Amino acid sequence: MNSFRLRKKGAILIAVLVVLVGYIVYPYFNLYKAKNLDILSFDSESISLEIENDVPFTELANYLYQKNVINDTNSFNLLIDYKNYSQSVLKKSKITIQRKWSNNVLVNQLYLMRNQKIISLTVPSVRTLEDLANHISKFISVDFTQLYASFTDPAISAKYGFTTVQFPCMFIPNTYEVYANFNSNQFISFMAKEYKKFWNSERKKKALKIGLSQSEITILASIVQSEQSLKYDEHSTIAGLYLNRLNKNMKLQADPTVKFALNKPELRRLYYRHLEVDSPYNTYKYAGLPPGPICIVDPRVIDAVLNYEKHNYLFMCAQPAYSGYHNFSSTNAQHEKFKKEYTDWLKNENIH
Repeated sequence: MNSFRLRKKGAILIAVLVVLVGYIVYPYFNLYKAKNLDILSFDSESISLEIENDVPFTELANYLYQKNVINDTNSFNLLIDYKNYSQSVLKKSKITIQRKWSNNVLVNQLYLMRNQKIISLTVPSVRTLEDLANHISKFISVDFTQLYASFTDPAISAKYGFTTVQFPCMFIPNTYEVYANFNSNQFISFMAKEYKKFWNSERKKKALKIGLSQSEITILASIVQSEQSLKYDEHSTIAGLYLNRLNKNMKLQADPTVKFALNKPELRRLYYRHLEVDSPYNTYKYAGLPPGPICIVDPRVIDAVLNYEKHNYLFMCAQPAYSGYHNFSSTNAQHEKFKKEYTDWLKNENIH
């Protein structure tokens, strides 16, 4: 009788322990299960989602469900509660969600994205990638050294289909909406997408008709812009002149390329000794286009090249006085006349 009672008490105790252990363990089992669930509804590698307004994390599951991003709100909310994220808010922004993310990774990534700040960032038309890195690093969370190292990394430029010296072609000056916490790779990836947007089918067709690649168009535009930085109405005329010279296999003989080769953009006047610099950028010495652009090109100048003016000009010379315009010629004799007028004016102005 006593042994029966003991066995009965033991069975009750075991049952109580099982219930108690189950009570303690079951939530953790559910939590473990929830963390590893695949609750994403889309099949593509990733999606971009515009968060139109601030969304509290307590409402985020329903928001994502309505956007057809997730298919299980309960498991999502379970992790939100467990991680004490309920008081957080996902700010208005544009986010990217990867298909490979588990429920746990998704929740963690959204939490990290919650305070992403969008800023208006102007990518300027500057002379070099070093200048660009110096400017950009003042506005996003990456330092100059790291950004410039990425700009000049051959592996990175090759990844986007450029040589190192042609990589400046990928940066199209404009004002963009970007995340303030961009790192160097994210910024470069963003600019690559904007480059593809800029080079739409219409622009590609025009480049193909001219017979130059997109990079070659940009390289030519960089010379046009450097020749004429004041009067935008001359750009299409200058572009037509250089295309005429290329088509006749004439050297471009563009002064800005020599200044770039010498790394002396401040030179106001070139002498014959300057023209002897041995550099592939010296278009007095080498025929064709230089290997890369000599500045980050204003997109308006790229369009001026694509829509170049058709004429017979082969020569140009700055006009005397300070008009900012050029005299154009179809013959060398006419060009020499304009050149003498200009050099005489330089002497009178004591410009060396």
